[in-house]
Amino acid sequence: RVKALVKADPDVTLASQEAVFVLARATELFVETIAKDAYMYAQQGKRKTLQRKDLDNAIEAIDEFAFLEGEFLLD
Repeated sequence: RVKALVKADPDVTLASQEAVFVLARATELFVETIAKDAYMYAQQGKRKTLQRKDLDNAIEAIDEFAFLEGEFLLD
């Protein structure tokens, strides 16, 4: 799936197997990190299920996620 996404980018002409693997692993680590941080906010609300507001709180509170601020606006 990751390789298909990489190939879909018109700016990418060639991607090695190793590059695709590293990209997939980096994505896994990113999702794991943001989910753990968001889960802390869910626990503060005495919940076990993540909600959108938990992700928003994690993005606002943690400097490493500052690049995501304002990117995921839902009505």
